[in-house]
Amino acid sequence: MIVFLKSGAGKKNRQNIINFINKINGIKKIKYYGNKSSMEFLSKRLKNLKSVLKNINPKVMPSFIKIHFKKSAVSAIFLSNIYLRLTSLKGIKLVYYNKMLENKIMQFMFFTKVIGFILFLFLLILSVFISYSAIKLIILRKQNEIEILKLIGATDGYIRIPMFIEGEIGTVLAFLVSISLLYSIYKIFIFYGFDGFLNFFHIKIIFLNSVQIAAVFLIALISGIAGTYLSSRKFF
Repeated sequence: MIVFLKSGAGKKNRQNIINFINKINGIKKIKYYGNKSSMEFLSKRLKNLKSVLKNINPKVMPSFIKIHFKKSAVSAIFLSNIYLRLTSLKGIKLVYYNKMLENKIMQFMFFTKVIGFILFLFLLILSVFISYSAIKLIILRKQNEIEILKLIGATDGYIRIPMFIEGEIGTVLAFLVSISLLYSIYKIFIFYGFDGFLNFFHIKIIFLNSVQIAAVFLIALISGIAGTYLSSRKFF
């Protein structure tokens, strides 16, 4: 648990807070970090952002107290009780603890999953619509050729196969461009050290594995086939 102190909290006020924390049952140890030591604390945990942190004046860094609890005493109810007691003290700006962080991360992950699912459905429908429109334009452009092929006895399947191939080639090219763009964004995040910053909040940036890439590729192919089928069945 980390207790952030107000910038105007005096030495006496700080000592009163430390004495109050020491009296709590279940405390293993506590450590106070002033402006300078809090900068050192942050630099050790965000090594990839040292170039950014060195330009920050240590005086603007908040003072805080880090509390370590005994394993036998830690529970959700215990931490919530300590949190409420500490936030009521004068001179304390913010109290942060792992359970609070975990809850926020879980809420964030749930929100991103919902948004991701909605975007997935939207993009799936959009890809089918694009394939549908593209093949429809091809059919209209080649309508005279199609009529000639029909007159000489070409079957619907014979005429459709080149359209499916053309539609799938476009789908594969779009997939490759999308994956390349996504990978470039991922490498930019890694290059500028955003992964180290997010690791501090227990959020890990990972790229799609081979199974996920194969699944996305398969969905792209299916959406392309669906779009081609829907647009061509009106004419055959």
